[in-house]
Amino acid sequence: MRWYAALLVFCYHFFYEETASGTAGHLDKLRQVVYDGPSAVSFFFILSGFVLAWSARPRDTVTGFWRRRFARIYPSHLATFCIAAAMLVWTGKAFAPGLALGNLGLIQAWVPNRTDWWFGFNGVSWSLSCEALFYLAFPFIFKAVRRLPAPGLWGTVIAGNACVVLLPLFTAPLGHATGWDAKFALYILPPVRLIEFVIGIAVALLVKNGAWRGPGLLASLSLSLIVILGPAHVMPYNFHWAADTVIPFTLTIAAAARADIQGEPSPFRNRHIVYLGEISFALYLVHEITIFSTDHFLKTHHFVLPVSLHAVLVLAVSTLAAVLLHEGVEKPGVKLLTRHRRKASPASS
Repeated sequence: MRWYAALLVFCYHFFYEETASGTAGHLDKLRQVVYDGPSAVSFFFILSGFVLAWSARPRDTVTGFWRRRFARIYPSHLATFCIAAAMLVWTGKAFAPGLALGNLGLIQAWVPNRTDWWFGFNGVSWSLSCEALFYLAFPFIFKAVRRLPAPGLWGTVIAGNACVVLLPLFTAPLGHATGWDAKFALYILPPVRLIEFVIGIAVALLVKNGAWRGPGLLASLSLSLIVILGPAHVMPYNFHWAADTVIPFTLTIAAAARADIQGEPSPFRNRHIVYLGEISFALYLVHEITIFSTDHFLKTHHFVLPVSLHAVLVLAVSTLAAVLLHEGVEKPGVKLLTRHRRKASPASS
C-alpha cells in the first residue's frame, strides 16, 4: 500500500510545484484532483506504527531496535541530502549551513513557523524528523500499549482518531497561546503526528489478536478514495492534512491486513506491487528532487512538454532513481550497519 500513498504524494507535489508545463487552467483542474495529497503522510504514519507493532521482536533490545531503524532510513536520507545540496548549487541557490545541520540532525520539524527549516534541502525529509521521534518512543509506547486488553486498545484507536479529527477546531486558540501557525501545529509538529503512529500500533495489536471489528477491504478502500476525491475538497482547509482521512485510512490498513491473514482477495499482494512498495521510501525521498531538477532543466533549455508527458517522464525517472537508491544505498546500508549485531547475536536479528 505504501506505493499508492507515495504515488499520491508524487502527484500532489508534481502538479503543485512544477512550472515548466501546462496552462494555469489545466494545472488548476489537476491540482483539484490531488488536493488531498498531504493526507498520504498520515497514511504513512499510521502504517508505520502498524508495521513496527506487527513485526516487533519479543526479545528485542531498545538499542537493537534503534540501530535497525537508523540503518533503515539514515543512509538514504544522507544520500538524498547530498543530491539536494548539489542541486541547490546547480540551480544557483544559497547553501545555508544551519539549515543543513538541522536537516542532517532530523530536527527540522521542531522549529515553529519556519518553512525554510521544514522544507530546506530535500523538502520531504521533514517527515523523517517525525519518524525519528516515533522510533525513539516506540519501544516504550509499545511496551505500554501491548499490555492493554482489547477494550483499552479500542479506546486508544477511537481516542486517537477523535484527537486527529477534532484538533483543527482548536488551532485558533492554540495559535493565540503559542504563536504557532496551523500548518506547524497540525501537519509538521512531531508530537502531534505521534498520535497517528500510536493509532497504528493499537490497530496492529487488535488485528493480530483477532479482536479487530471493521468493514472489509473493498468498503474501507472505497471510503478512503471517496473522501480523498470528494468531501476533502469541501471541508475547511486545516482538515485536509489528516483530519478528513484518518478514519478511512485506519479502517483500510486494518482491513488490508485482515484480508492477508484470511487469504481474501487484495490488490496489494501482486509481487510487482510488493516490490514497488519496497522502493516507496526511496521514491518518497527522490521524487521532489527529480521534480525540481527536471523543471529547472526544461526551463533552462526552453523545452516545452505536454504536462501529461512531463508527469510520466518525471515519474519514470523518479522510479528508476528509487530503484537505484533502494538497491545501491538502502539495502547495503542496512547490511553494513547491522552486520556486527547479527554476528554477535544471531537470535536477535
